[in-house]
Amino acid sequence: MTVIIACSSLSEYVEYAQKKVGTDHPVYYLDRKYHRDPAEMRSKVIETIERLPADTETVLVAMGFCGGSWDGVRAPFRMVLPRVDDCVSLLLQTGDLPISDLKLPKHLYVRALEPSTESFKRIFDSLTSDKDEETKRRYHQDWKRCYDCISIIDTGINDCRREDYFETVEMDADWLDAKTEYVPGGAHLIEKLLRGEWDEQFLVLEPNAAVSKGKMLIG
Repeated sequence: MTVIIACSSLSEYVEYAQKKVGTDHPVYYLDRKYHRDPAEMRSKVIETIERLPADTETVLVAMGFCGGSWDGVRAPFRMVLPRVDDCVSLLLQTGDLPISDLKLPKHLYVRALEPSTESFKRIFDSLTSDKDEETKRRYHQDWKRCYDCISIIDTGINDCRREDYFETVEMDADWLDAKTEYVPGGAHLIEKLLRGEWDEQFLVLEPNAAVSKGKMLIG
């Protein structure tokens, strides 16, 4: 049996790709909140692998290396992983050239179907809810120094050209004193993963082989 392990932030894209390719593999989603700590995400990866059905033969991984979340992970079955550093780079890949990181410095990337679910202002407010106003102000200035552009990944799946979508992202951009742009993207790598087109863009591990950064990432 073939199963999929994926980050919950890519759920819409995994579902889209399965319909397009014509597969119906069981999917085990890892909550995106665990990205806050790669060690925590890694423990969830291992827990998920340990509870997969006994007749599992192949695991297709629909997410990236994600800060080392997959480093050293082993499984008693074949695993296939896209050779990308994180889920953003996975969606930015629209061709067949093996590149692990397609992100640009000081860019924030939006890829959700509904941008309000990725509001950086809302994330900031949540992270600083217990801080005083002066601390919030300093943190806000730090964020503004880190980013100068919000890049909307136009995957053709998220209807990101509609007016209300752009306006939502623009509010975040105004808060960061950043510009807004569109960049191409899509579920190309996920579709290749599901079709079994495992070229140099993928790491194919036989049972009990360990994932490593050196094998996973290119360049």
